[in-house]
Amino acid sequence: MRNPVRLPSLNALRAFEAAARHDTLQGAADELHVTHGAVSRQVRQLEDELGEELFTRQARTNILNDRGRALATKLHDVFQDLAQALEEFHRDGIIPPLSISCEPTLCLKMLIPALGELKRETGLDVKVFAAGGPIDFEKDRIDLAIRREDFRVDQGLHLYPLSDEATGPVVAPMLVADGKADTLFKSVQLHTLTRPDAWKHWLHLTGIKRTRTSKLTFEHFYLALQAAQAGQGAAVASVFMAAGDIEAGLLVAPRRFTRDGTRYVCLSSANITHDDRKRTFCAWLANRMNRTLEKFVEREIVAEP
Repeated sequence: MRNPVRLPSLNALRAFEAAARHDTLQGAADELHVTHGAVSRQVRQLEDELGEELFTRQARTNILNDRGRALATKLHDVFQDLAQALEEFHRDGIIPPLSISCEPTLCLKMLIPALGELKRETGLDVKVFAAGGPIDFEKDRIDLAIRREDFRVDQGLHLYPLSDEATGPVVAPMLVADGKADTLFKSVQLHTLTRPDAWKHWLHLTGIKRTRTSKLTFEHFYLALQAAQAGQGAAVASVFMAAGDIEAGLLVAPRRFTRDGTRYVCLSSANITHDDRKRTFCAWLANRMNRTLEKFVEREIVAEP
């Protein structure tokens, strides 16, 4: 009977595969959340165990040799198959809820109010975490992140497009009670630190001349929207953040919501199409957001009396 081949360290194999895929030791270190030196030691350990070098080492860089490239290709497929096997194992057991990271105001104003509808229509259970900016999927144990694509997306992530973004000013009904949209520009402008150029960008997109008026600045959009509801001024907000309040009669949008050239996406560290839960959630959310966009964008919007 043939003796089984002694396998090298799994950590060493992972470090080498990541270094080969990123083409740098630092890229592998960032992905695996270890130091550059740790990856270098793991790769050296693997070469020692295999009895041959996998990189051609030069003064300032390491280049995969032919044998290293062949091994890296096979290891990439092996790790992909392993990840798929574990996903299938979890799907065949108790299905855990999806962990969703969502920008705070979008989470508060759009996603959380829709969770009941999501459960009825798809049967999905989700856990929602309010967060914005970069995300560490492995460390934070997040399945999907909903983000506005106004940044360079990591090429290692998988992306599902949801909907174009559209913005416009909203105010309390009392501020446009006379039916004149021009009163909007006499109101205090409510700004946010998260999108400090929202007013400037919307005015540029619509070609409307800017007028001098006082300003108030808030840390987050949900604070600016709350101030708008209280009649303290006008806030430029995402249609997805304001649609619910408009339909409830808490806000009105005397001017157009306008596409601003960005879009919302779902991001995942693994292929979304290979996971029924992720694919179902993304398709459901994309459909919901695009219905909102079709309903509210590029026409005058006033809540029903």
